[in-house]
Amino acid sequence: MRTPIAIVFALLSVVACSSPQVSVGRPAAPFVGTDWKLFELHELPTIKGPYYQVPATFRIDSTTVTGFTGCNRMTGPVTYFNGHIKFGALAVTKMACLDVNAGRVEAGFLTALNAAERVNVIGDTLILSTHSGDLARFVLTKPR
Repeated sequence: MRTPIAIVFALLSVVACSSPQVSVGRPAAPFVGTDWKLFELHELPTIKGPYYQVPATFRIDSTTVTGFTGCNRMTGPVTYFNGHIKFGALAVTKMACLDVNAGRVEAGFLTALNAAERVNVIGDTLILSTHSGDLARFVLTKPR
């Protein structure tokens, strides 16, 4: 009785190991050391779409995030592991933001960073979210 069970397990192992790996689309862009540009803020539904006039960006290098909020420069600590992310206290310059939309984008961008709990990279898109849903989407500044 042992032989048939052993054969079944052996066959299952061979099938599992030889199953083709299916890849859909491009592989995800590297998360760290890559420049990301704000594309969509879910908090601001009236300002969805590419923010070419308000280029809010960020980059994570090891344990530090740096970026541009649309009006000001920012930097601060960041931790990430296994799809989870936490931005620490961000230092932001205090330049006047004369453009109303740029000010709204800056506020929404900083709110998204502070609230983010999860990070997911799909192709050339990075998504920051909480357990409740997406906060913001970013695209590579120099797509592959």
